[in-house]
Amino acid sequence: MEELSRRSFLKGSIIAGGALAGMGIAGCAPKEPSSAENNERASIGSLPEAWDAEADVVVLGAGGTGLSAACAAAKAGASVLVYEADAKAGGTTALSGGVIQAAGTTAQKRLTNFQDDTPEKHAQCYIEQAEGRADEELVTAVCFRAPELIDWLESIGLVWKRVYGNCHVPYVTEGLHADRIHVYEGGGEGGQGGVLTDTEFAEAERLGAQFNFKCTARHLVYDAEKGVVGVQIEDGQKTINVKALKGVVLALGGMDRNEELALAFNAQQYWDLTTQKSYISELAQGDGIRMGLEVNAALSTCGGTIDYDMATGQATDNTRAQMPCLMVNGIGRRFVCEDATYAYQYRAIFQNEMQFNKPTWMIMDQNMVEQGVGPWAADPDAAASEGDLIKADTLEELAEKIDVPATLLSDTLQTWNAFIAETGEDIEFHRNTQLIPLDKPPYYAHQNVSANLGSLGGLKINVNCEVIDNNGNVIPHLYAGGMNSGGWYGTYYPGSGTSLTGGLVLGHIAGENAAAAQAWA
Repeated sequence: MEELSRRSFLKGSIIAGGALAGMGIAGCAPKEPSSAENNERASIGSLPEAWDAEADVVVLGAGGTGLSAACAAAKAGASVLVYEADAKAGGTTALSGGVIQAAGTTAQKRLTNFQDDTPEKHAQCYIEQAEGRADEELVTAVCFRAPELIDWLESIGLVWKRVYGNCHVPYVTEGLHADRIHVYEGGGEGGQGGVLTDTEFAEAERLGAQFNFKCTARHLVYDAEKGVVGVQIEDGQKTINVKALKGVVLALGGMDRNEELALAFNAQQYWDLTTQKSYISELAQGDGIRMGLEVNAALSTCGGTIDYDMATGQATDNTRAQMPCLMVNGIGRRFVCEDATYAYQYRAIFQNEMQFNKPTWMIMDQNMVEQGVGPWAADPDAAASEGDLIKADTLEELAEKIDVPATLLSDTLQTWNAFIAETGEDIEFHRNTQLIPLDKPPYYAHQNVSANLGSLGGLKINVNCEVIDNNGNVIPHLYAGGMNSGGWYGTYYPGSGTSLTGGLVLGHIAGENAAAAQAWA
């Protein structure tokens, strides 16, 4: 991954801003194609003379979303062809922990104290976290189908062993947060999402879906009267045309590794790709989004990422002990609630690093060591010698080492300590945990570095998972779900399990509706 300075990133963003001025409302219309691209697209804009393969439903992508779509379409009686660029099924889902959010399930009642949780509360929690940017009808549809999805996964072999919750968001209405993150046996840790996708893959094959690997989707075949009628696929050294009689389902993930798309539509993802650390497959190039843009699809909820602190796992779930720390920006000021859910924090980290063109820091004292919380508590001196921590005997010395104003850093900690002593509460940012003074030297600083697990923002869809164009019309026979679709979240990731909830539920809806569509030929 090419490393760029924050100054270079800012310069690139300014240049991109000028380029985006001609790209339509909110930078969400496709760029003007070159003459060569026009010629290429014109050649696939009419029906090919011959088709190399055909099915009722063609699914692009064999990750969690695509496998869910294939299962639903095949179960409905449709013939299904699935094309996947990788050599096996799984996609980004297989790299995840495989956890899924749902409310009101039998597993939730059995494994938690939340006996009266409902999909309505779940939806409202997501809607509030989306800050007015989500399609509320779409969010509600996802949350109401999620319990059914949990039951379906259990019916095909998964066993639910644990349910836990996200960390809070300060402005969400009290009572809406709940333990909803479902973990199956063999799941919950990075890379264990393969248990889920292997189970889905076996079910899709059992239902008759046919899989084609090392096949990369390049373009949709679009007819002005009929809509999307097929797909152009790169299969080894040859290009084939695949007819989709009823529908094409795009399930190719977000613009996670595509710097060009990220620069155009998602500033935080571009920052992640050029200055932070990405843990997403290189195959996650946003091909579904790109192909949708080629046929005038609209975009929705562009911006935001799935970012967290891999070093500490801070605020990744409500069962983990939170770090006794304060987050400060490049001028030594606190700027976020430190025990709010991780991507909420990283949105603020990104904004502050861009605002001041300087790193942000996690500031700790001897409480970290005494409590034994975090990866450095056992041997902070070793962590300091290895560069993971910066250690100092005084705040003034620490400020000098991390290049922030000493008076402002000292004032930030004095303000915190005074509030805690006087009220026992965080009256600035509404933190709930580790409400203790930070006044025990030595002091430590850890530079925040984002571990990126994906981007937010994708094709605009309705509750039937039909893709919508820039005029507000349905693009016939084109469906999308998962992270190459948007509208069912806001501009920060609301918490673990959300992407698989949306991916698997919307995949199912897309597959069902594609299978039920009237064939164009």
